[in-house]
Amino acid sequence: MKLIDLSHTIVSGMPQWPGDNQPLQIHRVCAHDQEGYMASSLQFGCHVGTHVDGPVHFMAGQSSVDVLSLDAFTGRALVVDATAAGADADAPSLLEKTLLRGRDLKDVDFVLLATGWDRLWRQPGYYRHWPSLSEDLAHLLAASGLKGVGLDTPSVDVVTGSEAHSICAAASMINIENLKGLVPLADKVVNFQALPLKLEGTEASPVRAVAWLDN
Repeated sequence: MKLIDLSHTIVSGMPQWPGDNQPLQIHRVCAHDQEGYMASSLQFGCHVGTHVDGPVHFMAGQSSVDVLSLDAFTGRALVVDATAAGADADAPSLLEKTLLRGRDLKDVDFVLLATGWDRLWRQPGYYRHWPSLSEDLAHLLAASGLKGVGLDTPSVDVVTGSEAHSICAAASMINIENLKGLVPLADKVVNFQALPLKLEGTEASPVRAVAWLDN
């Protein structure tokens, strides 16, 4: 079994969500040439890098990431080619429900939208005008009994919106954001897993997201 890494590397000081002033630092506490071993400490917000949003992110009373079962982050995923929506970095479009026309979702747990936006990771344009879910697509996904939706952009919503988050939360779905490497998997059904840290009561967590194909 070959695992396919769908996660960005977390780097000290890398760009984060616009207006998010939470520090992002990987501190080297001990070094081989001094203490004889390496030890590090971390300081970051829960939405850093490739991460999962739990339903409680935009809906009080819903589940935080630590109480969701491990099954909630694991399953079969349909990777949908949405590169047309992300082709123009200056004018990306909404991800519409027509992307799922003719798609059978009854045997999948996740829909992963491959826009190709990850090509802009750590570039100034990454956090500007990314493709996001239309309300119609969010409602369709929520009505399909899925565990979650993931994409290779900063958010399921536009920077000033929360509609898609709220629609997904009402259906107890998780959102996996800032994925990478989805385009080569477009139009395939893969095995998918994105396990969060077990952080008490938090709405989100960085994940190491992976996919693998059936033999």
